[in-house]
Amino acid sequence: MTFQSISFLVFFLPVVLLLHWAGPRRAGWQNGLLVAASWLFFYSWGPQLLPLLLAVTALNYGAGLALEALRGPEGAPPDTLRARRGRLLLGAAVAVDLGLLVGWKYTGFLVRTADAMAGAVGLPLSVAAPSWALPLGISFWTLQQVGYLLDVHHGRTAACRSPLAFALFSSFFPQIQAGPIPRSDLVAQLEVPRAFTLDALRAGAFRFFRGFVARFLVAAVLGRLLVDPAFSQAGQVSAVRHWLGLLGYAGQVFCDFAGYSEMAIGAAMALGVKLPENFDAPFLATNLLGLWRRWHMSLTGWLFEHVYSPLMTGSGRLRGRLDLGFLLTFLVSGLWHGAAWTFVLWGGLQGLGLIVHRRYDEAYRGLCRTDRAWVTRRKSRAYLLAAWAITQLFFLLTLVPFRARSFGEAAAFAGGLLGGGPLAPPRLALIDVANLLVCAGLLLAYHALRGRQLPLPAVARGVLYGLLIVYLAVFMPVADGTFIYAQF
Repeated sequence: MTFQSISFLVFFLPVVLLLHWAGPRRAGWQNGLLVAASWLFFYSWGPQLLPLLLAVTALNYGAGLALEALRGPEGAPPDTLRARRGRLLLGAAVAVDLGLLVGWKYTGFLVRTADAMAGAVGLPLSVAAPSWALPLGISFWTLQQVGYLLDVHHGRTAACRSPLAFALFSSFFPQIQAGPIPRSDLVAQLEVPRAFTLDALRAGAFRFFRGFVARFLVAAVLGRLLVDPAFSQAGQVSAVRHWLGLLGYAGQVFCDFAGYSEMAIGAAMALGVKLPENFDAPFLATNLLGLWRRWHMSLTGWLFEHVYSPLMTGSGRLRGRLDLGFLLTFLVSGLWHGAAWTFVLWGGLQGLGLIVHRRYDEAYRGLCRTDRAWVTRRKSRAYLLAAWAITQLFFLLTLVPFRARSFGEAAAFAGGLLGGGPLAPPRLALIDVANLLVCAGLLLAYHALRGRQLPLPAVARGVLYGLLIVYLAVFMPVADGTFIYAQF
């Protein structure tokens, strides 16, 4: 069952909404219904993997309660033995969570890497890399569970007492496939009844529709017309085609994931649940750190809270070594995104980019302290435009290894950006050109409006939306397949 399937849009989601709001206003009923719906959604992707989700849910529920008990009552004197036991339990539970992720997602990658390294020194292992189905959203709900355990251990949140609320926290169907990764405070929302409001239902429906258009229409058009032809012929088509393909991929991957996030947030909103925002007009960012505060915000926040900060603060082993912290954090991000060295390269490039930005910013601040004219220059339109162009160009170029299936393909595509094959215009039908223009307009509108309504009278806005819906329904085919980010 997918978000664009008839079974989801016509049957599953409407029935869940109806039963959720028509039933008793009790957390037990609402959570029980949504847990059953979430497990059914997960089951539809892989029946044999549902027991894994149930086992992980039970493990982390019990571990959370035990960690809170070992932490002791608030205000009590520290207990060294209890604290040591808490750390051991935390380490064991996190090891199980991450071990399952590594076992399912990275075993093949590790076997292939070991085989290649052994072959390089003349000792090929000739071990077949295992291939098995990846549990739906395992990369996302693993981080969610680990974050919850860390928060309980450090006293940032109370352990969830309700098995139903925790089961829903672990498997909530709108976001289990590809996030957003909710913080532990989602548990507090699920432990109390949700009240129906027409405004929330209306806003949720609008966001779901907006995300549907981005993911299943805009991303699909960009991928089919610009991205796939360029990357499938890396180094063979003209430089113009390579640049159009790369620009198209930036739009495609954004619409794919921002669109999914919008649908997840909208569906949850219609059910009275608030999920964290995941994107905030990243293509307007004027520096790389600002871009990562706007792109996949729930993952970036998780990494900085649970990877970067522990390394940098307190007794962290990298205390004060900010550059190495940036690099390690984004190497982890790269490996999280995919079991391939191209993703590790992408993460390393992002880390290096943040290092350069941090050092430049530090040097520029020094100039500002000595001469206030530098402050004025930094606020000028020319400076901001140059900063925006450099930031977006860097992000765009680093998408090459993110999209490429191998270093060879990445190198061929990078070479094609500098001068590929013969200059030949893409063969596009008139309707394809029109669809690309509509896609570009929708992307610009998303970043220009940033969630606000068009500044038009309600009637004019309604007519414009109606015409857009008719155009999309008639001229843009709905995409097949899963989300790009679902593979991560």
